[in-house]
Amino acid sequence: MAALTLQQTRQLEKSLQSKRAVMQNAARDELSHAEEHSFAAIAGEVPDFGDQATAAAITDFDNEIARRNVRTIRDIEEALMRIKAHRFGICVDCGEDIAYRRMMAFPTASRCMSCQSVRERTYAGSGVPTL
Repeated sequence: MAALTLQQTRQLEKSLQSKRAVMQNAARDELSHAEEHSFAAIAGEVPDFGDQATAAAITDFDNEIARRNVRTIRDIEEALMRIKAHRFGICVDCGEDIAYRRMMAFPTASRCMSCQSVRERTYAGSGVPTL
């Protein structure tokens, strides 16, 4: 596999920067939404158990969206740091080049397909939703 060209790397870097801006705006909007729709505002002054459960579910959902946005921004930042360190497009496990097609589909990828496949099989979750 050939290493990414400078042009390919710059194209992916621009894509990452654009996605970072979108995700930062989404995170900002989500935090603003969470402030406007606090647990107390959703449940009311004297909530019943149904109101409490609904408010808790909405709050948990909003918090998970915010956490997902933060994880995505963190992944993008790490990819941008790999670009600056000239390690972008190189698998962190085996040191081989990551295919350009994979980087186009998943620009924050830090592993080649083979190593990612092994990692997913090794560290497979229980499949139980977190919410």
